[in-house]
Amino acid sequence: MSNVVYIYFLAICYALFFKFCRSVNFLLKGISPIFAAMRHLAFLFFCFPVFLFAQNKEPITINNADYLDFNKNYANAERLVGHVSMSQGDMTLTCDSAWFWKDENKMEAFGHAYLNQVGGMRVWSDYMLYDGNTKMASAQRNVKMTDGKMSLTTNAIQYNVTNKIAYYTTGGNIKDGENTMVSRSGSYHSQSREYFFKGNIKLVNPEYTMEGDTLNYNGNTKVAYFFGPTYISSTDNLLFCNYGWYDTKNNVCQFSKRAYITSKENRIDSDSFLYNRNTGIGHAFGNIKLTDTLQKMVIKGNKGIHHRFKKTTLISGNTIAVKKMDKDSLFLKADYFFDTFDTINKKRSLAAYGAVKIFKPDIQGVADSLSYSLTDSVIRLYNDPILWNEANQTTGDTIYIYQKRKVLDHMDVLQNAMVILEEAPEKYNQIRGKTLHGLFANSKLYKVNVNGNGQSVYYVAEDSAKYTGANYVECAKMIFTIDSNKVKKVTFLVTPKGTFYPLDKFPKEKEKLRGFRWLADKRPVRMDFVF
Repeated sequence: MSNVVYIYFLAICYALFFKFCRSVNFLLKGISPIFAAMRHLAFLFFCFPVFLFAQNKEPITINNADYLDFNKNYANAERLVGHVSMSQGDMTLTCDSAWFWKDENKMEAFGHAYLNQVGGMRVWSDYMLYDGNTKMASAQRNVKMTDGKMSLTTNAIQYNVTNKIAYYTTGGNIKDGENTMVSRSGSYHSQSREYFFKGNIKLVNPEYTMEGDTLNYNGNTKVAYFFGPTYISSTDNLLFCNYGWYDTKNNVCQFSKRAYITSKENRIDSDSFLYNRNTGIGHAFGNIKLTDTLQKMVIKGNKGIHHRFKKTTLISGNTIAVKKMDKDSLFLKADYFFDTFDTINKKRSLAAYGAVKIFKPDIQGVADSLSYSLTDSVIRLYNDPILWNEANQTTGDTIYIYQKRKVLDHMDVLQNAMVILEEAPEKYNQIRGKTLHGLFANSKLYKVNVNGNGQSVYYVAEDSAKYTGANYVECAKMIFTIDSNKVKKVTFLVTPKGTFYPLDKFPKEKEKLRGFRWLADKRPVRMDFVF
C-alpha cells in the first residue's frame, strides 16, 4: 500500500467514525462531552501511524561507490559496486557491493559488510540487508558484533538501530570480560548492557561454569538471573537450582526452588540458598537435607549455615539425623547439629546440642549435648546423660559408647556412674561408683566393672517369683555379671563391707542408693524421630 493510499484510507475511517459519534450523540443527548473526547482520541489513534511513519521516513544516503548502474527492468534497483558506503542518521554501512531500492528505502549489502553506529554497535558480516524505514539490519554469515565492551559471534543476527537491540536465533557466542556465554538464541540491549539468553546456555568463568535454559545477564552489574534448571560447577562443588541470581563480580549468589550444593564430602538440599564463594559461607532456608553418602548419614532441619573452607555445617530447626546401619538405623534428635570434616586426619564428626535424643533398637538415650565420631563410631553423651539398654538404665556425668562393626561393644561412664536394672516392680538392682566400664555381647549389657567408691544393691531370689532378701555392699572395685537383665554374679576385688537383709527387714533408706533416679518416662521411642 502506497503512502498516499494509506493516508486516504485513514481519512475515510476517521470520517465514518465522526459521523457515527454525531448520530449517537443525537440519540443520547447530554453526553456530548464524552463523544467529543472520543473524537479527539480517535483522531490521535488514526493519525498516530501517519506521524510515526513520517518520523521513520528518513532516506538512506549513498556516500560512495566506484561504479553505479540503474536498470528499471532489473529489480528496479541501483547496483553499487566497489567501496560502497551509505549512511542514515548516526549509522554508516560499507560493503564491496550492494543493491539499493530508493523507493523502498532499502539496501542489500554483499562482501565485507560493516555497520557502524555512533554510540551503538559495530557489526561485520558477509551479507547484510538494511531497511531504512524500520531501521533494522539483518546480518548473515560470519557475523561479528561489538560495542567495545562485549563481542558476539554468530551465523545470523537482527539489529535494531533505533533502540540498539540485537537478536539471534541460530546460536551465539558472547565474550564479556572474563565471562564467555553460549546459547541457542538471545538478545543484547546495548544501552542497558542487558543480555537475554534461551536454550542450551553455558556461561564459562575462570572459576566456574554455569549451564541452564534461560538466563538474563547485565554487563554493567555483572549479575546473572536464571530461570529453570541451572547448574553451576567448579573444582570444589556443584550448585543446582530452578531459580536464582549470581553476582559474578562479587561472587555472591542466591538459589531457590529446591536447590542443592554437592561436594566431595556431602550434599545439601534446601528450598533456597544464599552463598558467597569468596568467604565460602552459605545460608540455607527451608526443608534442609544434608546427605553424607560415604557415612550413609542424613540430617534434616529448617535452617543451615555451611562453611566450605572450614568443612563445617550447622543445621537447626526441628532437626533429625539418621545413620544407616547394616540392619538398623541410628536416629538422633536435637535443637541443632554441627557437622565437621577434619581434612587433615580425614575424620568426620557430628555434634548435637540441646534436648538431645538417641534411638536405636538396642540402645536409647537423652543428654544435653552429644558428639558422634562417624569415623570410629564413638558416641559421647554430656551433661546429665541417660542411657537405656533393654531393661537397664545408666547415668553419669559423661557416657562414652563404643561400637565395633556397627554393633555395641563397650561403654565408659565418667563420674557419678550408676546402673539401674528393674528386677521387679518397685525392686531395682543398683550399681554405683566413681567410674564404670560396661561390656556388651550381642548388643546387650552383660558385665559391669566399678572403679572407686563402689556401692550396690541387688535382690536375691530362690526363683523368678520369690525373693529371699537383698544385699547392700560397699566395695571400691566390683565386677557384676548380668544375664537377662538380672545380676547373676558379683566379684569383689577389694575387701567389701556388706549386709544381707531379709526383705521384711531391708531398711528403707538403703533401698535406693544416693543419686537414684528411675527415668523410664524420658526414654525415647521410635515415633519421636518421624521426619
